[in-house]
Amino acid sequence: MTNKPSGDVPKREPQARAHTQREDRRVRRTKHALGAALVELMVAEEFDAITVQRVIDKAKVGRTTFYAHFRNTDDLLLSDAERFFTVLVEYFESPGVAGDRVAPVGELLKHMRDVRAFQRALDRSGRRDVLFDLIAGHLAKLIARRIAVLTPDPLSLCVPIPIASRMYAGALVELVRWSLDRDETHSPAWVDARYHEIVWLGLRGRKC
Repeated sequence: MTNKPSGDVPKREPQARAHTQREDRRVRRTKHALGAALVELMVAEEFDAITVQRVIDKAKVGRTTFYAHFRNTDDLLLSDAERFFTVLVEYFESPGVAGDRVAPVGELLKHMRDVRAFQRALDRSGRRDVLFDLIAGHLAKLIARRIAVLTPDPLSLCVPIPIASRMYAGALVELVRWSLDRDETHSPAWVDARYHEIVWLGLRGRKC
């Protein structure tokens, strides 16, 4: 391989980065358009009746572009949920937001309540449990990170972090599911506060 002068590198890197950033923005816009199109179609009709062609027509995206990112509409649905959760976690872990919380309980519940039509469509589709299982896995990773950050001596905890994170993630998913189905009385902030009282009581409330 021929060595090139080091001076060539700085001239090319900014162009490469700019190209990558433009490409990333295009990809994000495309994925957002496809996700929004699928949600709109889900609210109007049965999920199993929605074809890839219907989605790309509504999103004004080419078939080749769709299959460059997704296998089918199920893959698009789960990927869209993952993108939403990634954005939520980035917000939650930004300075001054999380406090002593291990998960964005209030934010997640508020969002889920705000999209009631989509929740009903998700129930009809039969994919609700699959989506909640996906969220539970991501929540467990987030909760494990937060417990480690907020606990000076993780070894002092009565329950090891990997076990505690799965327990609390599962409890949170069930809490959100129950709240969406039955609870119209308590605000997302109230539910968030009670959830974290239980979390810290379990982790720190007694000596092992």
